[in-house]
Amino acid sequence: MSARSTHSHFPYKPTNATPVLLAGSVRGELAATTADALSHGGAGCIVFTGRSQSEVQPAINHINCKHPKTKILFVTADPDSLANMSEAAQTVKDLAVPIDGIVCYPTVMAAAWQTTRDGIESHFQKNYLAYFVLVNDVRQEAPAPKWEDINFANGERYHCLDAYSQSMFANILFAKSLAQLCRDQSIAAFSANAGNTKTNVQTYVSPEDVASWLQRKKEAGEDLPILLQQAPKSQSQANATILRGLLDPMLAEQSGAFLDNCEVLPLPYLEFPAGEESATALWKQSEVFIEAAGQEQLGLGGSVTPR
Repeated sequence: MSARSTHSHFPYKPTNATPVLLAGSVRGELAATTADALSHGGAGCIVFTGRSQSEVQPAINHINCKHPKTKILFVTADPDSLANMSEAAQTVKDLAVPIDGIVCYPTVMAAAWQTTRDGIESHFQKNYLAYFVLVNDVRQEAPAPKWEDINFANGERYHCLDAYSQSMFANILFAKSLAQLCRDQSIAAFSANAGNTKTNVQTYVSPEDVASWLQRKKEAGEDLPILLQQAPKSQSQANATILRGLLDPMLAEQSGAFLDNCEVLPLPYLEFPAGEESATALWKQSEVFIEAAGQEQLGLGGSVTPR
């Protein structure tokens, strides 16, 4: 199933008053395919966020040309700075329109050991914690719902794929926590595996790194990651799962679910109540990081640019 066929299957009627926020747009790519499908379906407004508008300018130009009725906005948001993400959220709120849906894309995968300006391991912050800030600030409230060594002993026990896995695991639990917190607010949250698709995020890991990591997982008796069990997908096929989570009202009763291949995939060790203790610990640790960053960081400011 492709992104456009997925969109046409669901009775979604976006308007200018209910824009969709596509966060973490790295050189367009997957976010651009999502935006194209939404615009094709009649979306009134799409808000991109990213470090630089130049990264998504080709996607903006494409939509302006092909779908001129869709309004495109860009908000500067640098996941390397939690203060900047908070200010970007304020910029989004200053648009004075409700956000109908938010899609958060990972921006780094299997990179060498590095910390952000906030002193946090880069995958954990850029793929998860930055969105923890953005989503909760856009929501205008962040109620508090045994994560240890998130920084891998300051890099001494670091493996790039462990770091990427940790950040993705955090996002799954974040979605489940949000679903629980928002269950009385007509807000649904999902995590989604877009599948085995080549993106510009995958620019760091070598085949040797992957092989050694998989061997270690095998020796430890751990399951092979879902992503590596799947055949390659196109960008459009990958977006089908994202769009189902964003558009399908039939999923409302399953808020918090993990989506894979356009279907709900049970994760026994992560589903609440089994995963609730871990999710609560993650939320509290995230707040500790954010409080520390707020004490030490000055925001870079968010800007919105209509195109």
